[in-house]
Amino acid sequence: MADPVIGATVQVVLEKLLSLTIEEAKSLRNCKKNLRMLTENVSMIQAFIHDAERRQVEDQAVQEWLKMLERVAEDAEYVFDEFRYESLKAEVMKIRNKLMEKVRNFFSHTAFKCKMSRKINNINEELRDINQSARGLGLQSLIVPSRQILPIRETDSIVVASDVVGRDNDVAEIKRKMLNIREGVVLCTIPIVGMGGLGKTTMAKKIFNDEEIKKHFDKRVWLCLPEMSETNKSFLEQILESLTERKLEVQNRDTIVKKLREELGGNKYLLVLDDLWRVDSTLWHEFVDTLRGINTSRGNCILVTTRMKRVASTVAGDLHMLGKLADDHCWSIFKQRAFADGKVPEEMVSMEKRIVEMCQGLPLAASVLGGLLCNKEKHEWQAILDGNPLVAGEDDNGENSIKKILKLSYDYLPSPHLKKCFAYFAMFPKDFEFEKDQLIQLWMAEGFLCPCQETTQ
Repeated sequence: MADPVIGATVQVVLEKLLSLTIEEAKSLRNCKKNLRMLTENVSMIQAFIHDAERRQVEDQAVQEWLKMLERVAEDAEYVFDEFRYESLKAEVMKIRNKLMEKVRNFFSHTAFKCKMSRKINNINEELRDINQSARGLGLQSLIVPSRQILPIRETDSIVVASDVVGRDNDVAEIKRKMLNIREGVVLCTIPIVGMGGLGKTTMAKKIFNDEEIKKHFDKRVWLCLPEMSETNKSFLEQILESLTERKLEVQNRDTIVKKLREELGGNKYLLVLDDLWRVDSTLWHEFVDTLRGINTSRGNCILVTTRMKRVASTVAGDLHMLGKLADDHCWSIFKQRAFADGKVPEEMVSMEKRIVEMCQGLPLAASVLGGLLCNKEKHEWQAILDGNPLVAGEDDNGENSIKKILKLSYDYLPSPHLKKCFAYFAMFPKDFEFEKDQLIQLWMAEGFLCPCQETTQ
């Protein structure tokens, strides 16, 4: 599988190399010719990067070309760092005024410039070979205009009714089950099962915030929990924290159960466990038995969303399988995201069939594509839809389709630095919580952040 970060990594390093040649060339007069060649080679390779990123998923040779380029870029970055270090050292030595040190610095700096010249020459030769290989692979030299980075806006987690498209029957069926739990049943579990991107969480939110459901259940708790295991924090503890909205100071299970009994009392409750991936059968049955003992009032419900049919079968016998959306519903979601007023310009109506085929019945795919193509001109749409192999496969199943479309949105991030920052999240486990300032410091330590600069030609 191709590594989508390679292209971003290379671009960041190439930008550093260009800044080296522009800012520091005066200090390396005997390297001037090599630096000029380096600038030309880097500029040529940057033009190939965008096409290589698009093709690497389906072309093994392009993958290998990017990996080879990454190795050369890493070597070049070592040279870059070494030069920065020597430049800083030279600045420090200027402050000191001893004559002998000046003499020694003259000879050592001359030797350093010769060494740098040889290293830059070696990098140039490797980059020249890589440029030739790019042409042999048929890579296109694409000059991609820089895109404006828009300010980030904060959002909340409350579902908007208009976001739930084509799920009226599913919502009605699950509501019917929840509102008509058989007499004598203390606790009922209803799992919603389906592949990623089908909108399980959105539908669960729709049900959770439904006015009829709010009136029917006295207490409602929403938790996003990937797995139930011995090593994880107790589900009971997390339910109690959600009900009381404060961190627990006690860890004793018996105390937690008693406090839960106080909170729930004789109230009828709804518990949503969103995005459950793994569950231990024994722990699950112990958990459910405890909940039944805490509150003996009838008609309580656990709503579980999961991709895993095995998980759904563990928590309940009656599964609600979520299917794909109809084409018209996908188109409706796409329009909401791509156009502020939901109206499609006449010149873009012809693209409807192509877009719907790409979505493959997945609401998330429709939403991502709509957001990607929002505020773009027709020729930009055409370039993305027709010229990008990442979304061209007709034989993909839904899982591969959504991955490709998400990859496409990654490819069109405004800068390689943003790509590196985004890809850094892959280091953290699912649902990991971190402090914003700590994450920024980690990005800074990795060298992913760079100041915004206004350039004039």
